[in-house]
Amino acid sequence: MQMRRSLLTTGSYFCASFFMACMVWTSGPSTLLFAKPAANDAPATYVTTAEIDAALQQMPSNTTTYDKPLKTIDTGAYKVTIVILRRVPGKTPDSALIHDRVTEVYQILTGAGMFETGGTLVDGKPVDLTSEAAGPSTRGTIQGGETWRMGPGDVVVIPTNVPHRFSKLEGTITYLVIRIEAPRP
Repeated sequence: MQMRRSLLTTGSYFCASFFMACMVWTSGPSTLLFAKPAANDAPATYVTTAEIDAALQQMPSNTTTYDKPLKTIDTGAYKVTIVILRRVPGKTPDSALIHDRVTEVYQILTGAGMFETGGTLVDGKPVDLTSEAAGPSTRGTIQGGETWRMGPGDVVVIPTNVPHRFSKLEGTITYLVIRIEAPRP
């Protein structure tokens, strides 16, 4: 019990010291812990269910992947695009992608499937996905990735340069994608 109290006290002093160091560090000219608002305050952007449904009605019947950007907002510091995606199981498995400047957030709306991320992208070939707001990307095969089952309501965040793909679909899947594009270097 005495040792536990000693560690707790030491931990409390460490936390207090760390907090004070952060306060001193951030009180100078460089405040790295708090994001500053964009210079050109962009208005809020809304995407309605009706807009999503209307976009899905435009999906050609002869395609297995429909990737439709709905709205883009440019904050000056980065671009955010709201996209609706629908995939229908095809005869060949999806290849994997990595995006050079785009982080993606997927939220599954309907359907389910096995989603593979990480590992190494091999046999990569450059592809320009600018028309889908995914920018310069590379398509290839994943080696050594992790697979997770994703279904309605599930969310995944895919940082730039992380290989990803649906390795298996359990029928048609529809998901909302938020694509966040970093500025060009």
